[in-house]
This record gives sequence, C-alpha cells and structure tokens, in this order.
Amino acid sequence: MDLSKKRIPIAIVGLENAGKTTLAKRLQFGKFIPTISPTQGLDIESVEIEENLFQLFDLGGHISFREMFWKTYVQLSQGIIFVIDASEERYDQVVEWFWKCLEWNHTAPILILANKSDLAHIELFDLMQKMKLDQLPNKNPQRSFRIFEVSMKEGTNFDEAIEWFSEKIIPITRQKKVKLFSIYLYLPTGIPIASHQFKQVEEDFDRDMVPGFLYALDQFASGVIGPSEGLNSITTEHGRILTVKREGVMCAIVTDKESDPIISRIIAESFLTYVESSFAKSIETFRKEGKIRFPKNLIVDF
Repeated sequence: MDLSKKRIPIAIVGLENAGKTTLAKRLQFGKFIPTISPTQGLDIESVEIEENLFQLFDLGGHISFREMFWKTYVQLSQGIIFVIDASEERYDQVVEWFWKCLEWNHTAPILILANKSDLAHIELFDLMQKMKLDQLPNKNPQRSFRIFEVSMKEGTNFDEAIEWFSEKIIPITRQKKVKLFSIYLYLPTGIPIASHQFKQVEEDFDRDMVPGFLYALDQFASGVIGPSEGLNSITTEHGRILTVKREGVMCAIVTDKESDPIISRIIAESFLTYVESSFAKSIETFRKEGKIRFPKNLIVDF
C-alpha cells in the first residue's frame, strides 16, 4: 500500500451488531469474514478502492462508544456510512443517532446500508419513512445520500453501494481543507514520544526540539493567561502550530496558514482519542521506562 497517498477519512457508524466491522473487513479482504468480535471503541483501517486510499473509522456501536467517539470522527470524515440491522426493531435509537451524525457533519455524502437482508427483508420506502429521510432534502439540499438493502454476509448489493459512495466521495477530496506538514505526540512535560513529517516546510523544525519548545511556550502562556488556557496555537511565517492537551499526553500538528483551524484541531483531537483508547499501556510504559512501544506506522496510518 502506498503510504504517500492522501487518505480519505470515512466514518462507519451504526448501533452495535449492525455489521460495521463486517463491512470494514469485506472492504479490506473482498469477502465475508465470519468470526469477528465487536469493535471495542474504535478501529482504524486503510483500504484502497480503485486507486483511492480510504481511512476507515470503524466506530463501536455501544452507547458508551457512541457518546465518546462518534462526534469527533464524524466531524473529521469526508463521508459517512450508516449501517442498520434490518432484522431488528431499534429504530428509535437508529433515527436519533442518524440525525445526530447529520448535525455534526453538514456536507459529507452519506450511504445508508440496511444490512442482513439474508435474514429479513425490509421495504426501503418504509425504512425511509421510519428514518424521516423525506426531511433531508429540505434541511440540506446539497447533501448526497442513498439507501441500499444489503447483506454483508452474501454480498448482495454491496458492490453497487460502494461504487455509488466512491463516485460521490472522490470529487469532494479535491477540495483540500487541511495541508498537514507534521504531527507530534509528547508528554505534558515536553518529552517527545513520537512524530512524523508529512511534508518538508521552509522553516527547519528540529523534531526533537519542538515538544520542548511548545512546553516552554505553554508554561509562559499559562502564566500570562491562566493555567486553564495555556498555549492553543502559534502562527509562523510559513505555517500554523496547533496543540491539544489531555491529562497525560499532548498532540501538536503543523499545517499551512490557509488550513481550516477547526478541522486541524479535530484531527489532533481524534488522533489523541485514538492513542488514548488503543495505546494507554504504551503511554504508561513510556512514562515509567522511556521506551516507545507504538507501531512504527502509528502516525503515518492515521
């Protein structure tokens, strides 16, 4: 897989056991993978479809994961796949969270998959009424959406659905909102953990020096503004540095000055959420022993 390609972020959402991970695995391997445990929080996978590289955010469907992860990753994504278990009757929750996703992201095309058609058939017109899809053109006439009855197990209508989704997503990706130069993960004390440079910038940033430099500036800003504020961003001649803080770890990203600062901050927030949920033990080990136990492609794949 060519890691230099731009990744297109896609959120896969739906209630628990709807078939989200089965969808992600079918996209990865081109076939049904039968023994899959439910997603605990978040899985991130890279999939190449027709020479386009998609970054899949497979989001856990349990209520705790919905409240913890969904908003951040739906906002970050350029496309949304909402998976429904057509064989069950939790449509009150389906409708509630479907419309929350639309509120969090006003522009992304949305593919609705009524899954498990091999177990139960549902009339798409009835499903559209239950989900109040007739209101969508009035609330957001610019958004593309389509609904398919599918079976992840049998592959029914799967290729047609993904083909439609890809055709809607690709033109949007040409409208760049963020040009990412580099990303840094470090402890609140300024000790660097990991970093990756996506593109060379005219300013010569020493990767090992950046976290310490940001820590010093944060301490200064906290003294002037107050400890609850501290450093949020710095604008230089050639770019912008944005920082996001958590209790035990921090993230900074370097972008060009024209990049959307809101989207840039969402990228940093979502990366930290991913690291905290997936590598909590690695971060604790690093604090105690100074040893990095992260995958070498941790930041590149994100």
